[in-house]
Amino acid sequence: MQLYSYPDPSTWPALQQRAATAEAPQVAARVRAIFGQVREGGDAALLSLASELDKASMTRLLVSEAEFAAAASQVPADLQAAIRQARANIEAFHAAQREPELRVETMPGVACSRRAVPVQRVGLYVPGGSAPLFSTLLMLGVPARLAGCPQVVVCTPPQSDGTVSPVILFVAQLLGISTVVKAGGAQAIAALALGTVSVPAVDKIFGPGNRYVTAAKQLAAAEFGVAIDMPAGPSEVLVIADETANAAFVAADLLSQAEHGPDSQVVVLCNSAAMLDEIRAETTRQLATLPRRDVAALALENSRAILLPDAAAMLAFSNQYAPEHLILATDEADALAKEVTNAGSVFLGHLTPEAVGDYASGTNHTLPTSGYARQYSGVSLDSFIRKITFQRLSPVGLRALGPLVETMAEAEGLTAHARAVTLRLEALAGEKTTAAAVSNPYAGLIRPSVERMQAYSSARDEFEGMAPVMLDANENSLGSVGPADFSRYPDPHQRAIKVELARLKGVAPNQIFLGNGSDEAIDLLVRLTCTPGRDHIVICPPTYGMYEVAANLNDVGVTRIQLTADFQLPANAVETLAASTAKLVFLCSPNNPTGNLLAQEAVEAILRSFKGLVVVDEAYADFADAPSWTTRLAEFPRLVVLQTFSKAWGLAGLRLGVAYGSPALIAYFDKIKPPYNISAATQEHVLTALASAPSLDAMRAELLANRHQLAQQLPQVPGVAQVFPSDANFLLVRFTTDATAIYDQLRARGIVVRNRTTQPGCAGCLRLTVGTATENALLLQALKEIGAGC
Repeated sequence: MQLYSYPDPSTWPALQQRAATAEAPQVAARVRAIFGQVREGGDAALLSLASELDKASMTRLLVSEAEFAAAASQVPADLQAAIRQARANIEAFHAAQREPELRVETMPGVACSRRAVPVQRVGLYVPGGSAPLFSTLLMLGVPARLAGCPQVVVCTPPQSDGTVSPVILFVAQLLGISTVVKAGGAQAIAALALGTVSVPAVDKIFGPGNRYVTAAKQLAAAEFGVAIDMPAGPSEVLVIADETANAAFVAADLLSQAEHGPDSQVVVLCNSAAMLDEIRAETTRQLATLPRRDVAALALENSRAILLPDAAAMLAFSNQYAPEHLILATDEADALAKEVTNAGSVFLGHLTPEAVGDYASGTNHTLPTSGYARQYSGVSLDSFIRKITFQRLSPVGLRALGPLVETMAEAEGLTAHARAVTLRLEALAGEKTTAAAVSNPYAGLIRPSVERMQAYSSARDEFEGMAPVMLDANENSLGSVGPADFSRYPDPHQRAIKVELARLKGVAPNQIFLGNGSDEAIDLLVRLTCTPGRDHIVICPPTYGMYEVAANLNDVGVTRIQLTADFQLPANAVETLAASTAKLVFLCSPNNPTGNLLAQEAVEAILRSFKGLVVVDEAYADFADAPSWTTRLAEFPRLVVLQTFSKAWGLAGLRLGVAYGSPALIAYFDKIKPPYNISAATQEHVLTALASAPSLDAMRAELLANRHQLAQQLPQVPGVAQVFPSDANFLLVRFTTDATAIYDQLRARGIVVRNRTTQPGCAGCLRLTVGTATENALLLQALKEIGAGC
């Protein structure tokens, strides 16, 4: 193995190059020629190529019934038992990957579903030659049978006497596969892609192989319309080892891949020079005892041992390399595994050799090689199925969805698309049930008194803008007391802000409500939907306290769904809410006081099943990487998203909150809001902030960096038991000692944090807002002093 010590990252791409890359043009030319031979000669060309390349003289390509019948008696009983157990493990793991048919009503009357159907004709390539890989047939045949593929064709290279390995035939019989073709290499792939008299053409080709097989699969996909599982070429393994590794184990793992073939590649990364020397020496010792040492030795010539400074560098190299197999030979395997982004399959710890994945653990060993793990996954049950979507619209659905489609189609200039909807809507126009009655997603949700009421109309609702003489709104025309001219009422519709905010957020101005802080929107939501003394809302503690305050002020009941220990929605939340008669559910994400995002899947399920309004409070969303739920408003008409200018914008003193929803829902907000709820001063300052919105990114980046640094340093402070993950601008921290006493001592030092010890699930916790670097340093120093004195 070639040794490299602390190579500069700029040289890593050269070290990550696979040996076969330089020969790619010659390989491609040879493969293309073989495809031409098979296209022209069919079976005869396959027999001729078997003689030329496999040194096998044959008169027929298909394995006969007699050959199948004789196979089992040639396979030792202990090997048969091992194969049966491996099959059971592989079947268990792949069967668990089945998904039920997906059915979703995306909006009332619009039913969408997705169903899995098997690929009809699949070809399985099983490498043979000097080492027939019957395990590959298990890995491909088991999921093919589980998926229900009607036609399964196996191609495998013949032995020199024209036969196929009896173990491969035994596995084929075990899986109920009767079509086995004696053909290997690029010619087998050509036969599966093109079809011959003996070899049926297939829809998708699976299986690993050498660089010729890989090139043939890529050609089949590019020019003959045949799908492939992935580009799977010569085998490879990368081992990350540290001083805790066992050199003998690592050497054995390296050689287990090297013995596959001379073009295999093995790489070992280590941060200990002594351990790396020991691994290399042990590899040399073990190589001498291998029956396939000549093959393994050739592979080792193109393999590398690399000394790197630390685990971070080893992970960075590995993620760039994207190995087929990655072994984490370290005591810290679980922690390192969380940072793996590119790998086919990962083997954790000292007792997990790559060989178990090759044969019998249950995972699939058909994996992307040559760096394709950056784009591809290994073979799974999904590889053998296709997922077809279906949709059906009822009259209710067409009336609700049709106008949206008409608008979008006309905007793209696709008139026939719009007409396909318009004709159907016109056909429904004569029905007794009106569109308004069947397509209103808020039917039964809005308080009857709100539906009946006449909205207050201010003077500025009747006249927009200014005139030379303004005598309509009973203002003081003599001017104002103070430096600015605030003598006139502000724009009650806040038009300019909504236009700029709509552009920034990718919504329409009529999807925006501006409130005196998000608290006004919360209060209006309760008043809009809940009749005092009768209705109730749902909250998920620990969460923002104003939801319950607004309910209590409006004489509205509160139902609580407690978050789990890791502050996620419990498993029964969706079912509970689906059966609930509540008018509102408030979901704070990122949550306050915990800082975490709620799982997207759970929120989606609630949006699809809950009959009331779903309010996602995103006051802290600017500090999270997840997309805003404002991007999903078109899907979910009962969704309301709350945001604020108080957090990331740094404009808490202006008290401006934002609610996003459908235009119809926002119209209800405007109906019941106070006429001039946003002051002129606030409107002017917010417009200035919106004009300089790009500076928000720099502020956000600085705060996130401070949050990361604070989260890294807090666990080192005496008395800190846990720092919870956060997607907000604060951290929830649990202490081993009395958190209230710590809170009091911090106050005595002039540092004010938030005591959350009385909130559900937050015993012993303080909430620490992320401050400036100086403020954070003062906080840490104070906590260290307090902890040291306990």
